[in-house]
Amino acid sequence: MTYDKLSQIMRNLDEGYLYELLGALKNSLVEWSFDGKSLTLKQNLVDVIIAIKGLELFADETFRYNFFLATNDIKLIEKLCDISNISKKNTDNYFSLSSKLSKVPFKENELYKYLIRNYLMVSDYVFKEISDSTNAEFIEIENKGMNELYDYQYMIKQQAINDLSNEEKGLYRILIHMPTGTGKTKTTMHIISHYINHISKARGLVVWIAHSDELLKQAYETFKSVWSHLGQRNLTIYKGWNGYPDSFDNGILFTSIQALLSKMKKPIFDYIDRNSTLIVFDEVHKAGASKYRKCVDALTSKQYEYTKSFIGLTATPGRTTEISKENEAFSGSFDHIIGIDVEKVISITLNKNEAANYSGSKEVIPYFQDQKILARLNRKVLDFELDSELKASLKIELKKTREDYSDDLLEKIGLNKARNTKIVEELRRLNEKGVPTIVFACSLQHAQMLSAFLKILNIPNALVYGDMSKYEREKAISDFKNPDSPIKIIINYEILTTGFDSTNIRCVFITRPTKSVILYSQMIGRGLRGPKMGGNAECLLIDVKENLEAYNENDAFKHFDEYWR
Repeated sequence: MTYDKLSQIMRNLDEGYLYELLGALKNSLVEWSFDGKSLTLKQNLVDVIIAIKGLELFADETFRYNFFLATNDIKLIEKLCDISNISKKNTDNYFSLSSKLSKVPFKENELYKYLIRNYLMVSDYVFKEISDSTNAEFIEIENKGMNELYDYQYMIKQQAINDLSNEEKGLYRILIHMPTGTGKTKTTMHIISHYINHISKARGLVVWIAHSDELLKQAYETFKSVWSHLGQRNLTIYKGWNGYPDSFDNGILFTSIQALLSKMKKPIFDYIDRNSTLIVFDEVHKAGASKYRKCVDALTSKQYEYTKSFIGLTATPGRTTEISKENEAFSGSFDHIIGIDVEKVISITLNKNEAANYSGSKEVIPYFQDQKILARLNRKVLDFELDSELKASLKIELKKTREDYSDDLLEKIGLNKARNTKIVEELRRLNEKGVPTIVFACSLQHAQMLSAFLKILNIPNALVYGDMSKYEREKAISDFKNPDSPIKIIINYEILTTGFDSTNIRCVFITRPTKSVILYSQMIGRGLRGPKMGGNAECLLIDVKENLEAYNENDAFKHFDEYWR
């Protein structure tokens, strides 16, 4: 994806207007310089704007008008008017035609398809997902044979199956607790496959709930793979991210909690409730939020005579990092909590003599690092000096009971010039070594700034945040995952903490302080996938000093064990 033509035209725009497009970033970027490079060059300014906003620039009518004028191409303007059936009266001039064109909303239509694909030469741009618009898929079994689990995964599967097989238990609530990178999703798909094959006999609906389309699609692909090996009958899969059908047959529904919430007072929700026999909630620690609890409670109420079961999945258990009534209520809401018992795993995987003489760690994370299931983390401290005011604010907020630092404080930390210079220096070294790196920024503005700094230095990078267009986000992630791409750095804010599996990651760069064990373990989890799970033996963790002093990866995983033993 290149924006060479867009860049060429934007260089014709007024420099003052270009600075307006930077918005809140303007002052921070203008003050910054590195190796003598800054925004004083118009080309740098244009490149930064495109890197941050991409083709979403066209969502703004003022930009569209200025862009059409900047093309200096009356033939293009007239052609676009013809495409859009815009009248070209004799009295109309270049300015009035550009104004008329700018009134056409930026969406999938002939005007913008021509402008982007034929004129700007961005041939792969898509306005919306059109390749997969069906909301149901009939999966035929392929009898491929076994799709095996590791011993510890099999142990978890068998415990869950024992619970699900007991018809006398009625509504039974199970929590499966496995650290990121140990195959939680695959293990659960084996459990579901056994449940459909042998317990429900494919009667009723299994409902898989997650918080984002990305998580749903990953779960869907995993289930398809497992079912093709283990399924004993053809099955209908409902892809809830493409909308709900009018009614459901027996099968499995993958849906977001937000979609379910929007259907609560509609007949389709009652149908799902009445016909579902197994509910699975991924990242279940988020289900305790008040806006979701009502929906989950409705689906798992004991108002029907038949057996219905609930499985919650988590790598970061608990609702908060403090010992609290909220956490006690969360853990107490499950009938059985299934975790990984390393001593039992050792007793099964080793012979009696080997087990008796085992000298390795029996803690969950170190054990799986020894087994190359998880990567080892090599820590490097991001050492910097904040000004006295910010340091005082950090100390004050650290003592507060709220789960994490305030957005306002994190944004102020993200604007620290000396700190950002050190971050950029480190990222440049990583890029020179070709180390695939995921960066967790302090704020949206901070993420945009870091991306812009690197762009000025001609360092390719991808930027991902929640409000960007689906195309730009998916393209950024795809480019980062592609081993042949020059992009080795992906900078994100609040979007890649969960459900982002990129096995090429060799460095997790945390630029934000956090006092949330949940968030911290989610961030380092992006680099924990080891060689046996398609990842790397080691992963570099570059972190702020406050986090390294507070946590290590094993403590983050064990933090809430005292509630569940």
